[in-house]
Amino acid sequence: RMLLSTVYRVEQASGLQFGAGHLIDILRGKLTEKVQQHGHAQLSTFGIGQAFSDTQLRGVLRQLIALGALGVSSGEYGTLYLTEGARAVLRGETAVRLRASASLSPDEKKARRASGTGRKSPPVALSDDLAQARYAALRAWRAEVARAHNLPAYVIFHDATLAGIAEAAPQDLDALREIAGIGASKLQAYGAEVLRVVAQTDRQAPQN
Repeated sequence: RMLLSTVYRVEQASGLQFGAGHLIDILRGKLTEKVQQHGHAQLSTFGIGQAFSDTQLRGVLRQLIALGALGVSSGEYGTLYLTEGARAVLRGETAVRLRASASLSPDEKKARRASGTGRKSPPVALSDDLAQARYAALRAWRAEVARAHNLPAYVIFHDATLAGIAEAAPQDLDALREIAGIGASKLQAYGAEVLRVVAQTDRQAPQN
């Protein structure tokens, strides 16, 4: 809840949205130049997350995004904002817990991947070559967005959602909204880009 409260208080105080790094700096009580510039050291949530590591807090942020409590803007900086789903977390109706993987060091995560304990996505069977091409293009786009925002790919969209988009080939936001796994916040954040990827793939497809 302290993360959601920080997102709310920062936006109320500054009229601006900020990315994960700045929010975590506030929670961990770091007097960075940016924190001082915006007066965020005066917030009631400043320093209340000192007991948690940067990695742990990022893990919680990812869960909040996956739960739909936080949205990620599609702009250059990937700023975070509260969604309607935040209410359930703030009321205690939806629980968010630290995952074991959130506290692993980079070396531990690398060791897990090397030992094969990391998750791999199973292959997805699609109806035709064009749907497969859309799916590949959507996965490539998702990887770019995830890398730019420093998020796991599944937080952007799950593979099953991308497969649904690839099969349906939506041409507008109304059609995209009907696909499982696409809520209002993700439609707003990524809808236009998803439609662009689908349309571009269809245009580049060989004509029979």
